[in-house]
Amino acid sequence: MRRDTADSLARIAARKRRVCSPQEAGWPRRLAWWGWTLVSSAVRPALFLMLAGLSAYWTIEGVRQLDANATPAAGDDRIGSAFAALAPDADAASSVWSQELNDAMRPQGQSPADTALAASLIAAFEDIVGRERFASLLWAELDGRPQDEAEAILRALPVWVRERELENAWASLLAGPADNGVLALAPQAARNRLDRASRLYDGLDPLQAAFFAGHQNGALNLALLPGLADGAGTLWLLSDEAAMTEHCAAGEALECALAQAGADRSAGQGARLMRAALLSGHANAAWREVLEAADPVALRAVASELAAVARHTSNIDAIRLTAALQTLQDVSRLRRLSQEAGPRTLALVHLRGHAALDLDRGEEPRPLLTPGAVQRFALAGVFALLAIGMVLAALASAFSVEISGRAGLGQRLDIRARELLLGRKA
Repeated sequence: MRRDTADSLARIAARKRRVCSPQEAGWPRRLAWWGWTLVSSAVRPALFLMLAGLSAYWTIEGVRQLDANATPAAGDDRIGSAFAALAPDADAASSVWSQELNDAMRPQGQSPADTALAASLIAAFEDIVGRERFASLLWAELDGRPQDEAEAILRALPVWVRERELENAWASLLAGPADNGVLALAPQAARNRLDRASRLYDGLDPLQAAFFAGHQNGALNLALLPGLADGAGTLWLLSDEAAMTEHCAAGEALECALAQAGADRSAGQGARLMRAALLSGHANAAWREVLEAADPVALRAVASELAAVARHTSNIDAIRLTAALQTLQDVSRLRRLSQEAGPRTLALVHLRGHAALDLDRGEEPRPLLTPGAVQRFALAGVFALLAIGMVLAALASAFSVEISGRAGLGQRLDIRARELLLGRKA
């Protein structure tokens, strides 16, 4: 049995019967009551309509912020196809890869082993040999069959069985004892040199990373880094402050401008990388002429692009990749290519030269949903949730009144306003 409290529906109904009706009240009380009724009955619908309107407004604004020229991101087939085109079949591709890796790790005078190129070649192994065609070759070897016969058997299998067999064959390659299973296909001498070079030179990575990030003064000996100097004993790259003092005083305008750009947050790393490329000779004379003819704004833009290349590859790779640059537009092309190819970029440019930049698709894929559109859609969602919350709150209140027999907030406000504005019957 429901408890008869002060807020029960029965008590509220009894209090309402003791209140004057609008017709019984005088004109001042009647006008005050009508004003209250108008306001109280309009507040919730008006608030709901306002929230719904704001949600609709920000939704429309979000639609206007969508990029009408958006382009979907394309697949990575161009880069994979460029690597696969180096050899006609998996056997020949594996030989090309092994030879390139062996050449990269072969001692060159006093220079350290080229672990940077080796790492890029290892990352590109799957693209060079072709995952499916090399897995087919592995399957033939594991099954002890000639390649032609094995390929005919694989083609005759159901698709899902063939894919499973090829995936198992590929997994058998990666299950080797080496840190990277593909190294099992490299010459033993190259594997030994790579292991020895990793122990000797990996400690330089934090040093060079700190220097190019601008966190370390002094100078960096580029001759200690893989692939940056051909037999040079020392090749000192000065810090920005020291470089400004030396190059500006010597009238070397390009190096001076790059040293000054080192203080720029977005261009500083790229400017130091460009000075390293000029000092080590990877930036050729033609590229130097292009940079010397560029204004300070264009020079900083080039440095920013080169810093982005380093983020997608590495500092050492970015320095060496400047060898493929011929025009200012090439830097943007290289940045977009490195964004797609990642650590494989150095191997791609090493194997295909400047033609590798032709793989750039031009304009970057642009997402339909811009940051501005996301912000506006988020606001629209907040207002829509508030409007829905009002409806749910009203339904919950009605359900609570039905279950508990107690008047809701609106009913309690209404009876008190009646008593105050219309007055009690005599």
